[in-house]
Amino acid sequence: MNDIKKFTRFAHVLVFSLLFCIMLLVPAVQAASEDETEFLKAAFSARAEVIQQMLEKGININHQNEMGFTALIIAAQYGHADIVNLLLEKNADVNLKNAGDATALIIAAKNGHADIVNALLAKGAKIDAQTTDGISALMLAVQKGHGAIVDTLLAKGADIHLQTRDKVNALMLAAMEGRADMVDKLLAKGAKIDAQASDNTTALYMAARNGHTAIVETLLAKGAPFDDLAANDTTPLFIAAQYGHTDVVNLLLSKGAKIDVKDKNNATPLTLAALIGNLDVAKSLIKQRADVNHKASNGFTPLILAAQNGHTAVIGELLEHGAKIDMQNDDGVTALMWAAMHDHVDAVKTLLAKGADLRIKSKTGKTAAEMAKDPTVIDLLKASAK
Repeated sequence: MNDIKKFTRFAHVLVFSLLFCIMLLVPAVQAASEDETEFLKAAFSARAEVIQQMLEKGININHQNEMGFTALIIAAQYGHADIVNLLLEKNADVNLKNAGDATALIIAAKNGHADIVNALLAKGAKIDAQTTDGISALMLAVQKGHGAIVDTLLAKGADIHLQTRDKVNALMLAAMEGRADMVDKLLAKGAKIDAQASDNTTALYMAARNGHTAIVETLLAKGAPFDDLAANDTTPLFIAAQYGHTDVVNLLLSKGAKIDVKDKNNATPLTLAALIGNLDVAKSLIKQRADVNHKASNGFTPLILAAQNGHTAVIGELLEHGAKIDMQNDDGVTALMWAAMHDHVDAVKTLLAKGADLRIKSKTGKTAAEMAKDPTVIDLLKASAK
């Protein structure tokens, strides 16, 4: 059974690429004079007196290096407020962008420099400027948890509905990162609770995926849709079960989330709980009458998957609630055969004690005893056959 790939794609979108790193210590390229290179280095190393002297000599205040960085962008990145203020006093262009379309405001917000954010906004910085990936200052402040900057940007009218190239918005980022206070602030400003990213995931899905129970509770209380399918046909319940977030599973079940929803592998939440061996999640799903004998792709049942991976407690729970012990997958392999093949002694003991049939053969004509390799398992099977 193929696990759903970890939901990390959007997190990667939020990390500035190496193009954003400052390459100030390398020799100046032909396009820049030595003075221009020194000017940028001075912004990087917080040498305000050098900046002042070079400005008096007529240096181009808006000079950009090969990666589009200006002295203002550099100073904003590293929190050199005195240099930022000096450059702003000399009318540096606050809205120039680097090679990734990041402005000084975006970079200052990302790095938590609230005083610089305020100074830039006072000089007319475009509050909703976006990078080539569609990332805004608000998104980065939310993602990084810079509350004061978020408050400032919201008060100044930052657009909370902006989306990245993958259609991720600020609310989704807050939910993904577990920023409960940010979620509250964005919802208070009218953030769309049902907005979907390019793969149809929502803020609720992202919070469920990462186990942020308080945020899940908040979103559900606000009426977030909980059965919407993501592009891979999974729901918040499915993804919470897959990653073992029992409290989130219980919250979603309490709202009536569809329990036997199937993904592209025809797996259900219980299928995944059995696969990873999460007993508490399995119990919650079974209590709500999840189908314990559902067959996913290739005929794998929850019991077969639990046995394959040696999850003895889950095996017992499934059998107690009606799982058919001798069901076979598409290759004719039973739970006992899988447990025997993978040397799961305790699982073999449990299945034998519950009456698993030793005589069943797979499509290759082999019994569990013929598939076993571990001496202890072989002895157990032989003893039971007598």
